[in-house]
Amino acid sequence: MTEKKKSKVLVSFFAVIVFAMLACGISSCGKGANASSVGINTGIQIVNLSSDIQAVYLYQHFIRYNTTTYTYPNSSGYFYLSTLQPPLQIKTATLAPLTLLQFDTTLKANSKYTLFITGLRKDSTIANSFIVSDNTSLPAIGKGKVRFVNASVSSPALDLRANDTLAIKGVTFNKVSNYVELPAGSYNFTITKTATPKQIEKTLPNVTIQDGRAYTIYTLGVVGRADSLAFGAGVLTNNLLSKTLQ
Repeated sequence: MTEKKKSKVLVSFFAVIVFAMLACGISSCGKGANASSVGINTGIQIVNLSSDIQAVYLYQHFIRYNTTTYTYPNSSGYFYLSTLQPPLQIKTATLAPLTLLQFDTTLKANSKYTLFITGLRKDSTIANSFIVSDNTSLPAIGKGKVRFVNASVSSPALDLRANDTLAIKGVTFNKVSNYVELPAGSYNFTITKTATPKQIEKTLPNVTIQDGRAYTIYTLGVVGRADSLAFGAGVLTNNLLSKTLQ
């Protein structure tokens, strides 16, 4: 009798474990970066270009996405979202988090986005931060695509030149140009004020544009500053989802 009771207890114990494992699988048993991308395949990257907000967290549908902090002036690289339910929120990485930004737009499945945190907290220009879709059609064979984002607070309109040839003109603060096609190859990109096109404000040397790829060139800081807010620029690579679902 004792042995039979022990057998029944063991069977019940293992049954509970199996049930728990199945339940965990159904609910994904995790959040944030560990969540599966299957089903929505939607990626986002966060580029923190606001110099006075300190480190921040991402919240998705009112739940903190993970323990990663996003700091100036860095890009997170793409990561997959675990749900498309809005809102997306940016909150201070403090014991009592404060909501700095909220985006209520529902993002689309099988898409990629970049969230640009721009402006300053002290004068509330951070409120104009934005999410932009990175999706675009494939370029012609032998070409890549480039667009230009002016995220330099208080800056005038800016131009982008590729090997001394004007590629994109007159992009104002917090605006995003359309993609333009460039032959694949190596470029020295220069950024100038639209009003003074002969005075180079920033150069990005030896940037490789690959066949079939899309890129975003962005600015940050303040034109004319030489301190921690010095004017700068960076390059992001945007996967083309019409070509591959990476």
